[in-house]
Amino acid sequence: MGVLVKRFFCFGSLIILCGIVGSCGWGHRALTIRPPYAALESAVQETDSNLLVESEGWIPREWWCLFQDDQLKEFILTAFRRNPTLQEAQAQILLAIARAEKIRANLFPLLIGSADASAQKISKTGVIPFGTTNIPNTPESRIPVYFRLYEIQAKLTYEFDVWGKNRNALCAAIGEVKSNIADNAFAHLQLGISIAQVYYFLQINYKLQQIAKALVTNRENYLKLVQQRVQDNLDNGLNLSLIEAQLAEVRQALLQIEGETAVYEHQLKAFLAENFEETICPVHIVEQPLPRVPLPCTLPLNLISHRPDIMAQLWLIKSACKRIEVARAQFYPDFNLSALFGFQTIHFRELFKWPSTYYNIGPAVSLPIFDGGWLLGNLHESQINYDLAVFEYNNLILNAVKEVLDGIALVTYAEKELGQAKEALDSQEHLLYLSALRVEHNLDSNLDFLNNEANFLNAQNQEVTALGNTLQGILSLIKALGGGYDCQ
Repeated sequence: MGVLVKRFFCFGSLIILCGIVGSCGWGHRALTIRPPYAALESAVQETDSNLLVESEGWIPREWWCLFQDDQLKEFILTAFRRNPTLQEAQAQILLAIARAEKIRANLFPLLIGSADASAQKISKTGVIPFGTTNIPNTPESRIPVYFRLYEIQAKLTYEFDVWGKNRNALCAAIGEVKSNIADNAFAHLQLGISIAQVYYFLQINYKLQQIAKALVTNRENYLKLVQQRVQDNLDNGLNLSLIEAQLAEVRQALLQIEGETAVYEHQLKAFLAENFEETICPVHIVEQPLPRVPLPCTLPLNLISHRPDIMAQLWLIKSACKRIEVARAQFYPDFNLSALFGFQTIHFRELFKWPSTYYNIGPAVSLPIFDGGWLLGNLHESQINYDLAVFEYNNLILNAVKEVLDGIALVTYAEKELGQAKEALDSQEHLLYLSALRVEHNLDSNLDFLNNEANFLNAQNQEVTALGNTLQGILSLIKALGGGYDCQ
């Protein structure tokens, strides 16, 4: 009767717990948003006439080759080998794999072998005092006071994964591994883009520094001419003061550019993670061809699969979903099997004989009956973690679309700005040529020529600045498109 009561109680408890699990869905789960495809489609269509965008194919995995700059390529590959941020990201992958391996072990039986030998003494006044029990098949018929006990045993334990708890835990761990792999790809993308941005800031500054030095020389020559005119009573002190102020301004601008250049050099060398003694060679930035960014018509439908940060979050969502199933499975009973087999004797020569064997087999069922709300709280925690993962995914989707739209806008307007700057530079170059001819034929003074030269240098400055904005816009668009990542 007592056994029947116990079985009925366990069966009733199981039914109650199943009812709790069925009713413990804590509100509605968060839903992923639909990306704003229409906005992306409109932006892609508006780039048909943009010379910096091509409509076929996706960005290559080695996107830096689009810039046709060997020095940039070498810097990026060097950073990929040495940068501690990437090394940390790769270590995170290995750590996630190790955790998955530990969880995977729960799917298999656990077999533990042990062996020991111990010297013991029986109490003369204990429960089983020496000399009271016969030991069969031994030379002596009584338990000795002092003896050595030899023991070898193997213990087997196995948990039957009836409710899929361990399988779901493994799926969750695998999801985290894949998320870390995508995070590693995103870290490569971020580092590569950062290196390219600093590199082109630096190259633009090299050119701006060259222009600023020429402008300082121009204003110094102009000042000398005005000083001579003042001495000859052909000019007044007001013009002299104005020219001195202009010279001070261009020198200050040159000093600021030199300071920014030094900072960019240190920043780029820090990315390389070497000895800060690398040589950075100036390139003919104005003469380099601008890359064309692949922007396929299928962008709206395939953006998610080409963004490593979004794919990493998707894997985290799947992992969080599996952890909800793990939390649900903890409400159900666990079925376990344990078995033990070994040899035990006080005579070493008898160790591996059948009379020295012992064993036991014990199936077991463990059923949570009262836990003070821990299981329910654990389930709610896993559900909320799932919701948080979905919310983060939604934020990433919106941010990704914004970054793509911003990148397209930056490239579009930067191309127009660069075109206007080139036209202005061509006009100033033509004026400078005409001014040189007029000076040569004594129709203008050297002061007029120097003013036209200063205007030409300022136009060069604006062109180089517009070129820098264009390069940064291209890099922003490459990053927004995922930098050649493909989850396939």
